[in-house]
Amino acid sequence: MIRVIFFAGLASLMVALAVPPDVTAATVIMGTVKNEAGKPLPGLALLEKGEIHNNKWERGALVGADGRFRIELPEGGQYGLHVYSSGYIYSPEAVKVETGKTLEVKVTLDPEPIRGNTPVIKKAGFSPWEARQGKVTLVKVDVADPNGDLGPQVLAFNAATKRAYAMDPPKRITDLKANFPNGIYQLEADTSKGPINPRDWHFVVADHQCNTTDILSFPHEPKPLKVIGKR
Repeated sequence: MIRVIFFAGLASLMVALAVPPDVTAATVIMGTVKNEAGKPLPGLALLEKGEIHNNKWERGALVGADGRFRIELPEGGQYGLHVYSSGYIYSPEAVKVETGKTLEVKVTLDPEPIRGNTPVIKKAGFSPWEARQGKVTLVKVDVADPNGDLGPQVLAFNAATKRAYAMDPPKRITDLKANFPNGIYQLEADTSKGPINPRDWHFVVADHQCNTTDILSFPHEPKPLKVIGKR
């Protein structure tokens, strides 16, 4: 569940000073992530640009141990905000941000009552593309879903560039509501300006029922799934 708190912040001050807010004010989504008991939760906050569930991913941020995140945007508009924390059912919400203003949200996540339906990232890896050595590195994850209802949300986030990506499935699928296959998902990372740093990369997967993998971060070694009690 996401509750939205809107405030003008710096933009209001600029108006009061008769300075156009779009000259200096940033366009930002920021917020807090907690469980029902009010405990801050770390994780990922990722954004789709445009209508929610269009699978057109853009920006994102790590959610800190204090449950806080901040995403600066190039422009206002409609976005789909998706928040993930290991052991919790992820939270999607359509939000609208005005250019030059800040949208603050409060996110409450519920723990997954069981983990038997949870998709799993079996492994992740990085390998240079043979045909484009020094220019492109293939980022790959091996994904399995026990119920066969995997959705398009096989996601990668680069914390250095603050970019979020939907990874390409093993075979092309045009219907986002279809069940996506198990197997190797990948994306092409531009490494023409420097080698890839695995420490920057984080992965998460959700199925059509919002069952969510644990977030896989460096050193990208999957751990056994645990049920988190309400506390």
